[in-house]
Amino acid sequence: MNQFIAGLFQSILILILAFVFVYNYSDIRTRTTHFVCPHCSSRFKLSKLNFAIAFKTGKVNERLVTCPVCGHRDRMSILND
Repeated sequence: MNQFIAGLFQSILILILAFVFVYNYSDIRTRTTHFVCPHCSSRFKLSKLNFAIAFKTGKVNERLVTCPVCGHRDRMSILND
């Protein structure tokens, strides 16, 4: 039973550390980047949480996001400020 609790504790700790790393990385990226909607041409930034959970499309600097102005959901390139 003690091995089970130790293994569970280690797994939870690894998940927390991974989340902290992703959250900090997305914090840096959201402060220095923005997206441009291909439908309405509006420029917008994502919140840290939305950036962290945005679906990666396979290209390095591209995410599947929804424009907050027109609601268009598409693949959009991450652009530096």
